[in-house]
Amino acid sequence: MNKRALFVVVIIFLFTVMNANISCAEAGLGKSSSVLFNRNTLYVGGDGPGNFSKIQYAINNASDGDTIFVYSGIYYERIIVNKSVDLIGEDRESTVIDGGGTYYVVYIGDNNVSVRNFYINNSGIYGTYSGIKIHGEFKNITIENNIIMDNYFGICIGDPYYYKRIYNVNIINNYIQNNEFGIGFYEGYETFIENNEFINNGIFIVRSSSRDNIVKNNTINGLPIVYLEKQSDKIIQPNVGQIILMDCKNITVFSQLLDIKCEIGIELIRCNNCNVIKNHISNKYFGILSYYSDNNNIQVNLIENVTRGISMDKSDKNIISLNRFNDSSDSIEIDESNENEISYNYLTNGSTGIDLWHANKNIFSKNNINHFYDYGISLDFACSRNQILNNSIKNCLDAGILISGSGRIWWDMACVLNVVSGNEIKNNDLGIILDDSALTKVFYNTIMQNNIGVELRSAKYNRIFKNNIFENKDEDAILKNSFYSRFNRNFWNETKRVHVIKGGIYRWDFWGNIFYEVLPIPRFDWNPVKEPYKI
Repeated sequence: MNKRALFVVVIIFLFTVMNANISCAEAGLGKSSSVLFNRNTLYVGGDGPGNFSKIQYAINNASDGDTIFVYSGIYYERIIVNKSVDLIGEDRESTVIDGGGTYYVVYIGDNNVSVRNFYINNSGIYGTYSGIKIHGEFKNITIENNIIMDNYFGICIGDPYYYKRIYNVNIINNYIQNNEFGIGFYEGYETFIENNEFINNGIFIVRSSSRDNIVKNNTINGLPIVYLEKQSDKIIQPNVGQIILMDCKNITVFSQLLDIKCEIGIELIRCNNCNVIKNHISNKYFGILSYYSDNNNIQVNLIENVTRGISMDKSDKNIISLNRFNDSSDSIEIDESNENEISYNYLTNGSTGIDLWHANKNIFSKNNINHFYDYGISLDFACSRNQILNNSIKNCLDAGILISGSGRIWWDMACVLNVVSGNEIKNNDLGIILDDSALTKVFYNTIMQNNIGVELRSAKYNRIFKNNIFENKDEDAILKNSFYSRFNRNFWNETKRVHVIKGGIYRWDFWGNIFYEVLPIPRFDWNPVKEPYKI
């Protein structure tokens, strides 16, 4: 063969090899694309060869983009979906995932996951245990056409301890019944909730970070769920089941009957200048819940048979007045909220009437508080410059008023500079307790017919003056380890020139839950008055 012929043969060979390599590369690309777009299907249950016996086994053997089809049956397992798969049941009535009463039933921990056509039930009943739990910085989750029943949370988006942004969760055409909380949001952005039927549970935004959601055409016990976001100047029409307002202003909620058993009646999240008036709210965990919402009016509502009547978190300058609370564990709860006015409310039968926590410059006036088995009004931890004025507080099994710090009088947890004046405090176990509190002024109160009228515990630089303190059964007043507080010019219903007050050094018995006296050191009101003050 001459050189020219040999050269032609070599060129033809090289060209053939290059074409073969290109074809192989294209074939390889086609195989990868089939994984992403031409999904494989894995089967669970049924009687087909190679079918998996458990859903989790199929997930473990799946690749991103696969479909897992589950035949009808009861699957007693807890599932972790940590791959981008479609999980599809044969029929939502008969394809059951039972969590066995512990932890989560379905835990979603990846992007691009869908869960369709299942009956999901029996999670644990603690924390954020859920029928379906979504946790992590994930997006594009679809939960569609499921029955979700008898869990703690039906669906929980996010977690209270780990802040992870979750985007584009689609919750569509589900039947959600008898969970403690139906859908709970800790996180959730651009969430789409449509055409779901809720029975005896609803939607609960647990923390205020959720936003930019679309919630429409959902019902609770046959009544519409109202969800408004970034709207203003509206009146909500009667005959609805639940109301959630987010980033709204000038919304009026008037004359609603919200008596369906669910987690919350009315929720205000970053709302301003809204009016909640003349509503009847019952059978809820929260009657009215306010997050980061200021300058709202909550008036003339009847709130009964709820765990927390009105709960305000980081909400300032609101008016809560002329409401009636009955059979609520905590009637009014104020947490890290300032400059609110709570007046002319009637509160009866529960654990605590009004409970403050890290709250400043609030005014509580002319409320009628009766029959609570803990406290009428309680100020706990870093509550300062609050005013408790002209209230009637009676028949509380612990104390009418408790002002309690943390044991660190001058540190960040102290309760300081509060005022208690003009109140009638009768027939309680203890009338007023100042516990690890400082610079409190207690004056012009009538404190009578309690077991103990006023008790100070490790309380410094408080002034108790110009009160009527008498006819209390065990002691009118007692000071325990409170050596820098003063009583002056009180009426004790006696003719003595100096009134002797029981006091001394006391030790706290943690196990017995009791103070016991170590060394008696009596204290004195050096200037008692002979006639009662007109209060």
